[in-house]
Amino acid sequence: MEAEKRALARNLRELREAHGLSLAGLADRTGVAKATLYKIEAQRTNPTLDTLISLSEALSVSVGELLSSTGPTPVEVVRHGTGKQVPDSDVGAVLINSVMVGSTLIEIYELSIPRGGSEISISHGVGARDHVIVRSGRVRAGPMESEVELGPGDYATFLSDTIHRWEPLGGKPAKIWIVHTFPRPLTVAD
Repeated sequence: MEAEKRALARNLRELREAHGLSLAGLADRTGVAKATLYKIEAQRTNPTLDTLISLSEALSVSVGELLSSTGPTPVEVVRHGTGKQVPDSDVGAVLINSVMVGSTLIEIYELSIPRGGSEISISHGVGARDHVIVRSGRVRAGPMESEVELGPGDYATFLSDTIHRWEPLGGKPAKIWIVHTFPRPLTVAD
């Protein structure tokens, strides 16, 4: 039971700090007493299931993530060709990895865009950002009203909260890596 208390205390403190919240701020968002939050972080109490649910909702994580005793691995490897094919993509889209960093979801994709093709994407939500690295070919990329041309090795970043696209240029295919970042907003538990 002590290991579980340590994991919960560590996770709660890290998530609270990642959201920029004091104990009082988290208490206001959850309705959980500040003294109870202090005791959880000090490993001096066992919270109720209702408390855990309130905390997980306010910190935008599952109860399982809040209780997880496994920390980040020192090195995570995704071998070439082992990503997940995106089934509804008209281009060869592969999800390489999806991870949480603090309160931000990060997804890493490889797109293989055939000659004459393009990928048009709707808004990913307020605050979402795309980071694009061209691996081969040339592309026009970015929000529809402010696209830029990129070549091999070029990098661009833009807010992806509006319609945006990636389109190969010069009648040749292109391969790009995209890193999507999605800030997870804090929610207030009912």
